[in-house]
This record gives sequence, C-alpha cells and structure tokens, in this order.
Amino acid sequence: MSVRSVRLIPDASQQEVLLSTLQRVNRASNEARTKALEQGVTSGTGLREIVREALERFKLPAGFSTPAFRRVEASLSGPTGRRQRFSEYQSLVFPASSLRWPSSDRVVMPTAAGRRTVRAYVEPGGHGGLRPPLEGLDAALVYRNGEFDLVAADDPDE
Repeated sequence: MSVRSVRLIPDASQQEVLLSTLQRVNRASNEARTKALEQGVTSGTGLREIVREALERFKLPAGFSTPAFRRVEASLSGPTGRRQRFSEYQSLVFPASSLRWPSSDRVVMPTAAGRRTVRAYVEPGGHGGLRPPLEGLDAALVYRNGEFDLVAADDPDE
C-alpha cells in the first residue's frame, strides 16, 4: 500500500513561513487571474507573463511559476460566472520536481522564504519501505485545522 499523504511537522518559524507562502501565492494567483480576465488572456505565453509579474510583485521565488500558472489557467477555463477565486489558505499543488525527500521523514520544499526542510510524519505501517513517501508524485500543500499535510495531487479523497 502506498502513502497518499504525510503530516508535516513544522517548527514555529516554518509554520509562519508555510502560512505566508499559501497567503502570498493565493493573493498573487488572484491578482494574475483578475488581470488575465481584464485582458482576455486565458492561456499560453501571455498568461505565463501575467503570472510571473504577479509573483514578482508578491516577492515570490520563480519556483512558484509552474504551480501558480497551472492553477490560474485551470481557474480561467471554467464557465463565466463560475471561475474560481483562491481563498487565503487554499491548497497549492507542487510538481514532483520541486519536492526533495532526503529521507522518509523530511521534505525540502519551496516556500516564500526559499527552500526549507520540514519534518514529516508517516503513519507506522502505512509506508512499507525505505523509499521516501510521495517521491515522484505531484503533491498539494494542504492547511486545515491548524495543521499542514502534503497530499498526493491525484488523491480522489482530498
């Protein structure tokens, strides 16, 4: 059985950085979405440029370009009037290439303050090996009930 999610165990400063990361990425995504709607841009290079400018304005590292672009593009593809806005702590999907697992209980991930190593907890018996959990999978950073999880992005239960 493979692991579908892991609980992150950030220290106090990491907790603040992760919260700030979600807030800033969601605000930048909303700004990019609004500007794209105003300009009638829904995909391609034009949208990438709009997203890049919003990320720069919110002082976010370039590593957030792909996740922000994907989510803004998806939000613009819905029917008019039902296009998604992003809430303050809405989850963010990271491509597998942006997460590094130096061991099964640590993940190095991008944050608003650069890459950070965060401890992770995997349920005993739920992992079944020495391979790091969620390695090679896109994973969503999810904040709920005051805790952070990384969840496989293709998980239908999340």
